[in-house]
Amino acid sequence: MTEFVTAPGEELDSALRRASAYLVAAGVESAATDAQLLAAYALERQAHAAIQAGGIAGAQPPETEHVSRGRVQALALLGHPAPDGFGRLVTLRGQRLPLQHITGQAHFRSLTLSVGPGVFVPRPETELLVERALTVYRSLQEHGQLPVKPVVVDLCTGSGAIAASLAHEEPGAKVLAVELSTEAAAWAERNLTPYGVTLVRGDARTALPEYEGRVSLVASNPPYIPAGAVPKDPEVRDHDPALALYGGGADGMELPRAIATRAFTLLAPGGYLIMEHAETQRELMRRTFVAAGYERIVSYDDLAGKPRHTAGYKPAT
Repeated sequence: MTEFVTAPGEELDSALRRASAYLVAAGVESAATDAQLLAAYALERQAHAAIQAGGIAGAQPPETEHVSRGRVQALALLGHPAPDGFGRLVTLRGQRLPLQHITGQAHFRSLTLSVGPGVFVPRPETELLVERALTVYRSLQEHGQLPVKPVVVDLCTGSGAIAASLAHEEPGAKVLAVELSTEAAAWAERNLTPYGVTLVRGDARTALPEYEGRVSLVASNPPYIPAGAVPKDPEVRDHDPALALYGGGADGMELPRAIATRAFTLLAPGGYLIMEHAETQRELMRRTFVAAGYERIVSYDDLAGKPRHTAGYKPAT
């Protein structure tokens, strides 16, 4: 596609409408939303540059105010000019670079995470996984089934989205996150450090031997795509790391099976595992949980009504 360029003095409303059409032509499903989010990001960068230009030498500039989509829409109605750099951002999105790679941020529950090349971009479905994990954790807490300092583990943490959210929303827990990829771990460290999460570099299938039998809750969004099921969206196929996508084997279940087994060993009696999976893997996941020894197995749907998470309980001995 040709480069998207804003005209000199073009109003934001016009630029947004043209950007949306440009992104639709590029095959971007969320074209209008992405155009507004890119405009918000460009406005933030423009404001930050203005603050720096007018600041005192050597002084730390103040935080730039977040610009919401609502603010972008209001500015468009008021005839505000298109921000500097907006055209380049739209061009990158038209090339199917993930929105989160362009802005360097992914919004996840109440957090803003740093993301980029080499790490899986967290999805809204996983926000529901966290919600369900928190429900389990709080139920255990209410029934007096948690130790004084409960241990919670995120296996295959990627960006650290699950672990950071759990630590942020339940600061009384000791949260550990495991990641094999060097590139992903670098992003995870940036996201986890503010919340006191311990990042462990290693293989989730064998990690944390010192915590065997001591963990109250394991949450995981492991790779689960079957080997032959190459994602159609360029943002996923070309930019999410293969290590974070493919679960191994024709059914994509090699790693999820290993995670279920490892989590069972890590869990204390009465602990829970909750894991994300493909919509086609509900029955495979149920069988996996049964084979690993879990009881009280429950399947949960995502917001589109598709099977997305499975939870199970390690029986008390």
